[in-house]
Amino acid sequence: MKILLILESHFYMDENGDVFCDRVVDYNFLKRYLSIFSEVIVCGRTDENNNGSYKLKINGDRVKFKKLPNFYGIKGLLFNLLKIKKLINLYVDEADVVLYRVPTPLSIFTYNEVLKKKKVLGVEFMISADKMIEGSGIIKKICNKLIDRIAKKICKKANGVSYVTDYVLQTKYPCKSIIDKNETDEYFSANYSTIELQKKDIVAQKWEKDYKPNVYKIIHTGFMDTYRKGQDILIKASKILIDKGYNIDVTLIGDGKKRNEFEKLANDLKISNKIHFIGSLKDKDKIFEYLRDSHLLVFPTEAEGLPRTIIEGMASGLPCISSPVDGIIELIDSKYLVNTRSSEEYAKAISFLLDNWDLMIELGNKNYEKAKKYEKSLLDKKRQAFYEKLSNLALKRKNMR
Repeated sequence: MKILLILESHFYMDENGDVFCDRVVDYNFLKRYLSIFSEVIVCGRTDENNNGSYKLKINGDRVKFKKLPNFYGIKGLLFNLLKIKKLINLYVDEADVVLYRVPTPLSIFTYNEVLKKKKVLGVEFMISADKMIEGSGIIKKICNKLIDRIAKKICKKANGVSYVTDYVLQTKYPCKSIIDKNETDEYFSANYSTIELQKKDIVAQKWEKDYKPNVYKIIHTGFMDTYRKGQDILIKASKILIDKGYNIDVTLIGDGKKRNEFEKLANDLKISNKIHFIGSLKDKDKIFEYLRDSHLLVFPTEAEGLPRTIIEGMASGLPCISSPVDGIIELIDSKYLVNTRSSEEYAKAISFLLDNWDLMIELGNKNYEKAKKYEKSLLDKKRQAFYEKLSNLALKRKNMR
């Protein structure tokens, strides 16, 4: 059985025909599908004029790549939509199963093409759809409501839907098997995180109760394309804490279009010596080194599914502070969730933990234990069972023709 992955990522094809991705997706990532399917066909926006800076190579045995126009934003998608639909119609014919990682603009505007072809449709549901377009303007709110409605429709139409959460996204975006309270060969669901957490990555902190650090190290990891991950809120909260006499250092791992703006903010607040921009790290071991050298993870995010950032922090034995969105409420006790994007409120939450070292140790140990359920071998079993159901349904339909 062959699976077509229609992905929102940006891809780059060099003069040799090798294909690279801007983030997350590489050949190792695709192996999760290759464990069940004979071939993975990857479909996505492709740039052939890029400078080749992308580092994640997707080429490999049993992987085929299909190009889409290299659009940016909703306007770019709408401008290229007719061409995209024609191409997807062609690509769908080559596959037995089609899978979207939802919600994305591509999934919202093209899933009907898959349904028309009567292909087995799988969905990996990643994040609430009601905040997909960032901003608070009336037009953006209307667009988000529309996207939210279509995302719910996709879940009801798809044969199989997997969710990154245990219950949060399932409640907001129920699929047919959840609505009917009945799993069948045609309609089924699953839940598993997308994180790749090895046993070696799950390491408890060994902090001593009688030894408080001289400098508290706070860490945040996340892309800097928008304000969504809350780096600006953390920087402003750090200024408040420093002015109150707290001795902190803040490490920001990640990169993107807003990085210069965040660096300028730290400089304007005269705390640039306390805010350390590390940039994007492809080496996971290096990320875990920074996490284990920290004392607290702060993640003032606006929208998430089940963020790897927090799970990786938990796996490193860190207490975590974040916002009560989507699956985060499944990870962190409500006492440590800040129900506002106010830097003042985040400063209060951070100072409360910094003033209670024993509590930080206790929370870090609890988080370490929670992280064990996201270990790769456990999630792989769930993923493979879901992919097997998609493959078996496609084979069943093939044999009925």
